Amino acid sequence: MQQRPPRIFLAEDILSGRVVLDGYPFRYICIGLGTSTALGAALRGRHGSNEMLDQVLSAAEFLEGRGWEVVSIDQGGTLAFMRRRG
Repeated sequence: MQQRPPRIFLAEDILSGRVVLDGYPFRYICIGLGTSTALGAALRGRHGSNEMLDQVLSAAEFLEGRGWEVVSIDQGGTLAFMRRRG
């Protein structure tokens, strides 16, 4: 049995090009932060929160240019849920 592709991706992997979603077989994905990124940002207070939100939104904006759209963002700004257009 073939393993299903993941639906959760790290914002840093999208921004660095380690993850390319061209040809991805599903319509919905979730973008989040790695644990080290989230922990480090959390320890920096408000500035860290802005960094977390910026990284998630930057990845979402990048994917919007590649045929995806934001469906929802969690209140803390650490997760973005996206849907492929079309």
